Amino acid sequence: MTDQSANSQNAALLNGRYRLLAIVAGGGMATVYKAQDTLLNRVVAIKTLREKFAQEPQFVQRFREEAQAAANLNHPNIVTIFDVGSDAVNGTLRNYIVMEYVEGQDLKEAIRDRAISGRPFTIEEAVGVIRQVSEGVGYAHRRGLVHCDLKPQNVIITPDGHAKVADFGIARAYTTMVAERVDVVWGTPQYFSPEQATGAQLTPASDVYSIGVILYEMLGGRLPFETRDPRELARMHMTVEPTELHLLNPNVPLQLEAIVRRVLAKDPGSRYRDADQLARVLTSYLQQGEELTLRQTFTPQPSLSTGRGAATGTPGVNRTSQMSQRPTGMTQAGAAQARIAPAGAGVGQTRMTAAVTGATPAQGGTDILLWLLAGLTILCVLGLIPVWALVLRAYNTTDTGTLIPVTLVVTPTGTVTSTTGNTLQPVAMPLLKGVSVAQANRQLAALGLKSRITEERPDPAATEAIVLAQNPDPGTQVFAGSTVQLVVSKPEQTQVVPAELMGQLFTADLSQTLHTVGWQIDVTKKFGMQPEGTIIQLDPPAGARLGISETLHVTVSTGGRVDLNVNMSPVMIDYARFGQESYVAGQTLQFSVLWRAVASVGRDYRVFVHFLRMDGTPADGVRTNGDRTPMNNGVPVPTSRWVAGMQVNDTYEIALPGNLPAGDYRVEIGLYDDRSRLRVIDYGNTPPQPAGVNSVLVRVIRVN
Repeated sequence: MTDQSANSQNAALLNGRYRLLAIVAGGGMATVYKAQDTLLNRVVAIKTLREKFAQEPQFVQRFREEAQAAANLNHPNIVTIFDVGSDAVNGTLRNYIVMEYVEGQDLKEAIRDRAISGRPFTIEEAVGVIRQVSEGVGYAHRRGLVHCDLKPQNVIITPDGHAKVADFGIARAYTTMVAERVDVVWGTPQYFSPEQATGAQLTPASDVYSIGVILYEMLGGRLPFETRDPRELARMHMTVEPTELHLLNPNVPLQLEAIVRRVLAKDPGSRYRDADQLARVLTSYLQQGEELTLRQTFTPQPSLSTGRGAATGTPGVNRTSQMSQRPTGMTQAGAAQARIAPAGAGVGQTRMTAAVTGATPAQGGTDILLWLLAGLTILCVLGLIPVWALVLRAYNTTDTGTLIPVTLVVTPTGTVTSTTGNTLQPVAMPLLKGVSVAQANRQLAALGLKSRITEERPDPAATEAIVLAQNPDPGTQVFAGSTVQLVVSKPEQTQVVPAELMGQLFTADLSQTLHTVGWQIDVTKKFGMQPEGTIIQLDPPAGARLGISETLHVTVSTGGRVDLNVNMSPVMIDYARFGQESYVAGQTLQFSVLWRAVASVGRDYRVFVHFLRMDGTPADGVRTNGDRTPMNNGVPVPTSRWVAGMQVNDTYEIALPGNLPAGDYRVEIGLYDDRSRLRVIDYGNTPPQPAGVNSVLVRVIRVN
């Protein structure tokens, strides 16, 4: 998220220590600032409560208590809390917590950005991120703290892939405040647990469920439940099973899908008991992935008494490929049976089962269960002999050599009977793509086939449900009674983009209102002279209809501000601000620049301001008030006095002669002393200049 100026609070010090530098994020409950700890000379993040929450003494007290408890969490995967306090700023009491400042983006943004760029998280990356989240949350669980609002927006991913969980204190404080109110459910509906939907007491298993939703989203490319109605979303969390992951992403291994199924169990007692246990399971899974990529040679075991299984492994078998292959049409029950290690299974299989259940395999002594399983296997084989005989009969030929199909029926008592005759005639799958679901069902019924909708894709242009994809493919030979899987379009409700949005300030409350409609909101900034944050463009435009869950692109004015982010270490130029979009000859051009020291400068520099033609030559007759000591709001502040964190807001004027030709001109700025110009290390958002020039192009302005 792009830093925004802290405006009137730029020079404010919270409790005489924390200087607010820039707004880096904002939400319904708090605003997050990038700040300077002037006592310890370090950059921190400060979260200040919004005024409506600060006016509730009960919440403020619990906010402070929970923040202090969370401050005791010291873990590499948790954002560290340094301090908590309150102070009056501009006559308003501000309650705040001081946290570690983490460079990076939240996980929700990372998921979205990587999907847009065509580089979604790989299975290993997704599991690696969630393992880190689980390790951090598990550390808190061991100390009696439950997060209560885990979502990807509360997970920060650093550029090197390190995950840090944020917002422990504020989430728990709000949860405590509403716990006794039966009409209030706290949490983010897309990620909260079934017990959160009912307002029940939250436990570490509740956090485990929320972590599972995040993992499902990263692996499947979508949330397990999607609807714009919060009540319907709560009902789905409580009663509906999510689409099986392998239907969304065939690359998800069976073992990992089993882990996700357990994490998303409706009953908290059926999940991993806390995030610590989940972290151990994911660690084991990742370690097996490393081991199973190697070719394994299985050596015979001396005897079954070792508890490690008989020597039935096949040398040279790559177990990764074995586990990643899923039998076609396997049900959830069949998948569960496939994970049970049979008698004679290798050590790797035992460990794999342990990774799903969270149990530890036996390491020594006689394995009685293994003997029992061996005996049971023998009984099952004996019981299958009658079935094998009937199978052989099924393919006995008639006198003409024609195969006679035989239907085998197993009664509830276990009796196997058979009927002969041409009862299973194959039919060719018709092409269903593009026809309505009703028409597709009629075609399938006429062929003796059934249908099942596996996915509905919202489509604002659709007036009825249309088949988008089918399985099996057209032309495939199938037998009567088979089920055809369909992916269909779903007519989606639309809303008119309100015309009154134009000219409004884009605030956190307005953003929340638009999200409530069901829209995704994408905000970009564009240079304009309207007050900063004013909506100046909508896409689609006002009056157009936009489907629920689609994206409304909002463009807001910068208020004449131009973000520069130029590094002239030890000095930064954060931004410039202009009062007009264009000028006429004879006017005085005025603009301001925010300078910021990142360390003590210790030397006197002067400011130069140049007004140049586009070819870089000076414009004739132009006068500037540059070539002087920097000034902060009109008061000279020599750079030799600048110390780390100091900000200087300097204003410059350029007198444009009346005979200045119309056209585009460059406004450039920099610092120099008697020896040379201060070198530009990083041009930030401005165009790089030729080597040795060391001036910054602030803006190209138009003279009419």
